[in-house]
Amino acid sequence: MRLERRELVDRLERLGNAFVVAFIILLVSAAASLAAGGEAFANQLAEYAYYFLVVAVVLHLAALALEEKDEKERGGAGET
Repeated sequence: MRLERRELVDRLERLGNAFVVAFIILLVSAAASLAAGGEAFANQLAEYAYYFLVVAVVLHLAALALEEKDEKERGGAGET
């Protein structure tokens, strides 16, 4: 089954959003752990959180690149 480009863009954006939510949850957990005195665990959580953020940014950039490619193929609709 082949995905249409718009559907692929939507899926990439939704997946990227899920990674952003995971980033926020991990970062808040890291702050709570740090407040509770678990500095080593908090640092580990924060490190994982930033990895999730990197993945989210890459997914959103891929979605943006696909959208721009689609606009160019359609004749540049929406260009300023």
